[in-house]
Amino acid sequence: MEKQNIEYRNYIKLNSVISYYKKKVSDRLDAYKYSYTPRDIKARVRKINGGYKGSSSEYRTTVLAYWKRFGQKPKRIWYALYCDELNKYDPRYIPDPIWFHDILPYFNSKSFATAYADKSVYSFLFRDVNKPETIVKNMGGYYYDGDNDSIISEEEAVHLCEQEEHLIFKPSLGTKGAGILFYDRDDEKSMRIPDIFGKMSNNFVVQRIVKQHPDLARLNPSTLNTIRVISFHFKGEVYILSAQLRIGGSGSRVDNVSAGGSACAIYPNGWLHEKSVTRQSTWTDETATGIKLKTIHVPSYEKIVETIKKLHCKLPYFNIVGWDFAVREDGAPIMIEFNTRPGQNQIGGKEPTFGEMTEEVLEDVYIKKSLRNAFKK
Repeated sequence: MEKQNIEYRNYIKLNSVISYYKKKVSDRLDAYKYSYTPRDIKARVRKINGGYKGSSSEYRTTVLAYWKRFGQKPKRIWYALYCDELNKYDPRYIPDPIWFHDILPYFNSKSFATAYADKSVYSFLFRDVNKPETIVKNMGGYYYDGDNDSIISEEEAVHLCEQEEHLIFKPSLGTKGAGILFYDRDDEKSMRIPDIFGKMSNNFVVQRIVKQHPDLARLNPSTLNTIRVISFHFKGEVYILSAQLRIGGSGSRVDNVSAGGSACAIYPNGWLHEKSVTRQSTWTDETATGIKLKTIHVPSYEKIVETIKKLHCKLPYFNIVGWDFAVREDGAPIMIEFNTRPGQNQIGGKEPTFGEMTEEVLEDVYIKKSLRNAFKK
């Protein structure tokens, strides 16, 4: 009996070790998936002629000394990128591998992420906020009538969609514009509704195209140009870490930077910074339509920030959230989606993600660990 008990205890310990390392590997893979690859980051730094070229001594005494108490040794190439225009090292910048491997998993629950991120459930989560008008939803293979949540047949769903002139089809869990399809009834080249249903398969939403505010439309009329805001719920208060206006590339129908668009940081007063940046680290001070970025004030920006601070409190399992908002023709903020694994805006915003809070945040992540049991099953 004693031998069996020892074997059982060893079995439990082994399973515990396996589970631990499975999680570590999963987190590493996630960090690699969402972060820049080593090839990407090297290419970006080459684009800016090697970035900031501080001395090895400065790097050791400034960056490595700062991170040593947190048990980290970030690679120098990240600071060559972040500190290019500073002409000095600022250790508060957070390298992407640390952001995705340590910080996001600490502040956000991975277990709840998929369920909350499903665009089909926004009608339950956020009843009191403006959203794009949903015509049809497909959840688990069943079709539903818009936000009324009544089950309908596929034929009824096709009929509802065919009454609309323009529609956008989005995967329920898609990010970065992946898998999005558009329908234009009068365009002969547009796929027909039954064909789009077949291509989307299951788990998608069908929405009317948002007619955006004219001040944003003139930046690039072919895309819905959205405002990406990262909010941070920390010690009982919601902070805005950064905000950017994403502008689609000429002729594109999505505004994602990864799809050829650019991002321009937004000052707290709603005015745009002087320049926007692409994923390839190309900077410009005007849009493809010839509009100077510094002359643009984002309509209803204050309302967007106010709305986000209220909505974030409805997401208790996620302390860092990336929000995508549009502004309707009449100036009303429209919540497009939110992301529980957002990237950082440090390059476009030219500031460390946590700013003056950086040391306090890192102390919590690596030393105090006040949330260490927050997401335990």
